[in-house]
Order: sequence, then C-alpha cells, then structure tokens
Amino acid sequence: MEPLYYNLSFYSYALAGTLTILMGFVYATRNQVMPYHLKALETTWEKIDTKYQFMLRMFLNGAGYFGLSTGLFMIVLLFIPFREGQVWAGYSIGLLGLVGTLPLTTIVYKVKTQTKGDPPLWLMVLMNSLLFIGLVSHIISN
Repeated sequence: MEPLYYNLSFYSYALAGTLTILMGFVYATRNQVMPYHLKALETTWEKIDTKYQFMLRMFLNGAGYFGLSTGLFMIVLLFIPFREGQVWAGYSIGLLGLVGTLPLTTIVYKVKTQTKGDPPLWLMVLMNSLLFIGLVSHIISN
C-alpha cells in the first residue's frame, strides 16, 4: 500500500464525508427552503401556500437526513474498515459518495442554468472532485 496515495485517499474521503454531513445537517434542520430555491421559484416563502410549504420542507428535510446518513456511513467505513486496510471499503466510500453526488450535481446544474436560482454548484464540483481523487488514489495505492 503506497502511503502517499493512501493518505490522499483518506483525507479526500474524510473531507467529502464531512461536507456531506454538514450539508445534510443544514438541509435536515431547515424550517423553510433555501434562499436560492425561492429565487428559482421567483417567489417569497410567505407567498407559497402552506400545503406546498409543508411538502417543500419535507423534501428538503428528507434530502438532509439522507445526506446525514450517507455522510455518517462514509465516515464509519473510512475510520473502521478503510483504516484496517480493507480494500473493499475504499471502493465503497467512493462509489457510495458518487452515486449520490453525481445525480445531485446534474440537478443543481439544471436549477442554476434553467432558473433564476443560484445553488452552490461549486460545492457539488468540490465534493465530486474529492470523491474522484479519493477513489483514484485508493486504486493507485492498492
């Protein structure tokens, strides 16, 4: 196992997992949609019917809990089997993360380019980059 690439993989995955948890926490605890969602909808929160407010909050919070669970799972895999040298864990972390971030990046890109919303596309690019770096480094280290 090549230490340089192992460390690069470990820290890339650690940062990606931490960002996933933080983003999940923000979304899971919101009482209303994000400001860029309102820009995309071209309205204010108060102008949205309460039934739609409820559903939008539930979608947002559900996505947040999914992010929290995915990020926590990535971190557990990283700190237990990955650190113990279990090769499968490195592949699992990268693939698990990318299965979530690649489609989400496409969605964020579409919202950014097809609405007046300004979601943080840079954050999705960063997360994908970290996951790709982690996965490629893991492959090289083994």
